[in-house]
Amino acid sequence: MNPGTKTRPRFISPQHWLAGLKSIGTDKRGVSAIEFAMVLPFMLILLIFMEEASGTLDHNRKVSRIANSVADLVAQGQTVTPADLKAMMHIGGKILDPYPDTNLETIVASVTFDKKGNPAVDWSYSSKGGSSWPKGSKPPIELPDAVAKPLTSIVVTQANLKYAPPFAGIFTDYFARDSLIDLSDTFYLRPRLTDTVKCPDC
Repeated sequence: MNPGTKTRPRFISPQHWLAGLKSIGTDKRGVSAIEFAMVLPFMLILLIFMEEASGTLDHNRKVSRIANSVADLVAQGQTVTPADLKAMMHIGGKILDPYPDTNLETIVASVTFDKKGNPAVDWSYSSKGGSSWPKGSKPPIELPDAVAKPLTSIVVTQANLKYAPPFAGIFTDYFARDSLIDLSDTFYLRPRLTDTVKCPDC
């Protein structure tokens, strides 16, 4: 091409435009990658939700087992001591394993009903140490009518766990990292070998 020669601008014909549009519409390269990129966030959210839900349900089941196991151990005795109860409380850590039991509190108590069926605490013991429910007071929990029989006694165990979800605080400040879910369960058992399980030193 000579330097002084003028070139005519090239125009793309409508046929070329239509052919280009058709090729874009029929080109399937990269479709899978685009679809995967669109679906990936929803898959991650679903996976995290399933992990949180299964973890919470698993901890809730373990809390129920702790309450049941401690109540069953105490109900098999006639007289217990604080040392006995302290040893029984270690079962909570074994059941929760491999999860930590730092936020677990287990309370066990003997409750007796008078002639009118009114409950009163005989003694109580907490895994955190000492008596949790004052002696002679009404239990701070609602007891079902089925166990409130006059002139009888029951062993009550309540397990409380503050569960911290592993993914808390990742997506929002509202559900902060230190957010805790309160899990609790209570079991009632009749003494097996005596009318009332005693704990003189509790």
